[in-house]
Amino acid sequence: MTSPTPRGVWSLDTPDSPDVGFAAVHQPGFDLLNRAQVGWERFNSATSEESSDD
Repeated sequence: MTSPTPRGVWSLDTPDSPDVGFAAVHQPGFDLLNRAQVGWERFNSATSEESSDD
């Protein structure tokens, strides 16, 4: 089943059966997960330094 969408908007074709669920097709790569971890640790250390200055 598809529905008309405005130009430039992504659409998703779904089966007519309501019992069918959705699943992720791609998983994030190791590089992306590693960069996210580094960023999260940097964010946590920055916020803990700000709270200790109070």
